Amino acid sequence: MRKFFNDNRAIILILLGMAFFRTAIADWSPVPSGSMEPTIWPGDVLLINKTLLGPNVPFTEGRIAQYHQPERGDIVTLTPPGKTETYVKRVVGLPGDRIRMNDLQLVINGKPVPLQITDRGERTGILRATEQLGEHSHEIQVDQRLVLREIDEELTVPADSYFVMGDFRNNSEDSRYFGFVNKDRVIGKVTRLAVSVANERSWLSAPLKKLD
Repeated sequence: MRKFFNDNRAIILILLGMAFFRTAIADWSPVPSGSMEPTIWPGDVLLINKTLLGPNVPFTEGRIAQYHQPERGDIVTLTPPGKTETYVKRVVGLPGDRIRMNDLQLVINGKPVPLQITDRGERTGILRATEQLGEHSHEIQVDQRLVLREIDEELTVPADSYFVMGDFRNNSEDSRYFGFVNKDRVIGKVTRLAVSVANERSWLSAPLKKLD
């Protein structure tokens, strides 16, 4: 065993360093689904910063401490309640927020979130709009041929939890289905698009593109 380590020390140290980096500092993750369209497309590879919320425990998804909370509008990776897979969603509600959604209109703490329709989808059936969550302005969309799940009764986000949604509002399994996400299940903040093979993007414009 010692001989094997000595003969392959450089490779082993490189692999351990990469594992430490990916579990404690930053990670990159391919996107398998379209729940965050049109912001993120299947085929995008995301850069995930795991230190913005607090230091992670190396080789686990646990966090030593949480110094900061995600801001409203941030895109984060998380493990939903009762799931083992990693999801990518947008933070809509912070602890203590009161949330409703009628049709496309989000209402947070009694105030409608600024929303402007940009494409009514007469040709494609996909309606698009620009939404302003905090300092984040981003596009959302709905397929008008599918049912849109609304939030009829006002929900209050518990302490240490978040309400998350996908930007493709009726093609996303999110907090409308699996409920609130505890802070311990938030893995990191998506900061940039590292690279993309999505047909919807120009490859030359994709690397290291900042995501809102």
